[in-house]
Amino acid sequence: MASVHIVLLYAGLLGLLLVVLSFNMMKSWVHAAGQGKQSDPDLRRAEALVSSFTDYVPLTLFLIGLVEASGAPTFALHALGSLLVTARLMHAFGSNHTRNSDALRFLGAQLTYLVLTIASFSCLYVFAMPMLVGVK
Repeated sequence: MASVHIVLLYAGLLGLLLVVLSFNMMKSWVHAAGQGKQSDPDLRRAEALVSSFTDYVPLTLFLIGLVEASGAPTFALHALGSLLVTARLMHAFGSNHTRNSDALRFLGAQLTYLVLTIASFSCLYVFAMPMLVGVK
């Protein structure tokens, strides 16, 4: 059985980040309900953060896990995992209403797409390599 030991670290860290984002969303729900608001910008932003996270992180982690199971170098796996964690933290902190926060959120989203793209191409490379090596 192939090992996915490294991706466990990043899955655990990102799982904890999802818990934090979810608690923030619940806090916003309670606040909006207490205020009797149907639509609250803080609640919408918190929901969007959780939604974006759950849209991209599971597949990206799965792809990194497949790449790890195929025997990818440790440094590459740590680079992808740490970049994904950093990207999601940047995206979350960039969703606050602070100075330059939009740029941070944008960069976090772009880095997430970068990790997803690299992991996807890595999977395609691992798939195609045996066929390419066999062709003479």
